[in-house]
Amino acid sequence: MNLHALRIFTEVAKSGSVTRTAEKLLISQPAITAQLRNIEKEIGIKLVTSKGRSIQLTEAGEILASDSIRLFSIERELEKKMHDIKTGMKGSLRICTTHLPASTLLPNWIAAFKENYPLVDVQLFKRSSYETIQSLLNHSVHIGLVCGEWKAEEIDHDTIFEDELVFVVSENNPLHRKETSLKELMKQPLILREKGSSTRKKLSILCDTLNIDQPEAGILIEGMSESIEFAKAGLGVALVPQLAVKDELLRGGLGKVYVNGVSIKLPISICKRKHEDLPSTAANFISLIKAGSRDN
Repeated sequence: MNLHALRIFTEVAKSGSVTRTAEKLLISQPAITAQLRNIEKEIGIKLVTSKGRSIQLTEAGEILASDSIRLFSIERELEKKMHDIKTGMKGSLRICTTHLPASTLLPNWIAAFKENYPLVDVQLFKRSSYETIQSLLNHSVHIGLVCGEWKAEEIDHDTIFEDELVFVVSENNPLHRKETSLKELMKQPLILREKGSSTRKKLSILCDTLNIDQPEAGILIEGMSESIEFAKAGLGVALVPQLAVKDELLRGGLGKVYVNGVSIKLPISICKRKHEDLPSTAANFISLIKAGSRDN
């Protein structure tokens, strides 16, 4: 069935007039009439009859009009749905992230995103850096957030936030708010993260750069939150992201050690698969984050 002719028939059926349909569609009355004749010829049934200056639907015309109105209503719904998906107003956003962004940055970022895109279904998964990259590679998420300089051949990294790693101790520790050298600090009991963590790697590289012996762990522990709690308990010095402890440094219970000449940056990057266009939901989320970073 010719959909163009059916569309014109449907408009005539709704308005009850060839003249009004011609005015609405900005085409001539003879063209409207020709399309009505075409669809009647195509299906072999009389659909409309003249009734003064208006038209009258036949029984077949009423049935066709009822169904065609529903048909074009569904078409408009589909067009809107596709438009919403295209613009990112609807759809899904799957994010895999490591602990630090999940607990410090993402709550505010996602709140701002949901305010602008309330109909998007956001799913957040917390994993290690390695697992985050793997989640991207196996296409189970759209984007990932990782800390440190993680590299993967098939992944693009874009640094969107730069934190700083700081040495912290219990507020009862003599080093609380004191200045010292890294060499002297490495003689203190240390709370070290597991091998492979970005924090442990950065400390190791820094010691090599400054020709300082690699630190030995007083306590070796998995987990950033656990490292912070052990430092608060007075069990040694921990190297942790400033984002993770800034509130506790203000409240007390945890103190910062100032190390002369040492500044350890911790980039937080958003990651995506190379050579692949992001869905609009993910592109909108990244744009919102970057706009917020510029405003700050």
